[in-house]
Amino acid sequence: MSALLFDMDGTVIDSEPLWLEAEIEVMAELGFHWDAQDQQNCLGGPMDRTEKYMQERSGNIKPYGYFRDNLNRVMQKKLLHDLKLVPNALELISSAKKIGIKTALVTASGSVLMNIALKKFPDGIFDATVSRDDVINSKPNPEPYLRAADLLEVNISNCVVFEDSETGVISGLASGAQVIGIPHLINLAPHENLRIVDSLSDVSIDKLRNWYPTLFVGARR
Repeated sequence: MSALLFDMDGTVIDSEPLWLEAEIEVMAELGFHWDAQDQQNCLGGPMDRTEKYMQERSGNIKPYGYFRDNLNRVMQKKLLHDLKLVPNALELISSAKKIGIKTALVTASGSVLMNIALKKFPDGIFDATVSRDDVINSKPNPEPYLRAADLLEVNISNCVVFEDSETGVISGLASGAQVIGIPHLINLAPHENLRIVDSLSDVSIDKLRNWYPTLFVGARR
């Protein structure tokens, strides 16, 4: 049996603009500038990397964890009130479930933010979820995707990962999965197991069947 494993931020939820707003606000509170290039340097997480980067940009004037805690505080409000799904995300996930393909949400965000985002989806739409809190090593380590495959009881080589960041793509490829990259603000290096599309709207179950025919053996029509 195969499975589709979805990154969260920027892949199935349109949260990257909200993250940029939150990062700008948190840095501005201390009198520091932050822009899209800074966001790009931190794209894909994990939060520890963003924390370290913000500490360096601000001259380490705050104790470690300050930026993590404040970003989470601001993002909780933004996800609750301003979050939208990426076009075709819900349709693709629902279509997979209808034909017996398992799905998982795999994110470098913590469980609190993940659970808020899940409120935008129908209950039980994902067969498994993996947050930063569920693994020892977050992306770009392959552990999150390997963990998802274990929870779904599928072989990772029979999985397709959807990612929008270099960090996430590295994680997915290292796990042994096929990866569909949807670049956000970045260019992705070519790889034999990486297919690049412009947006999630360019993906359908029929296209996935054509791209990965062996992964859909046994799936319902």
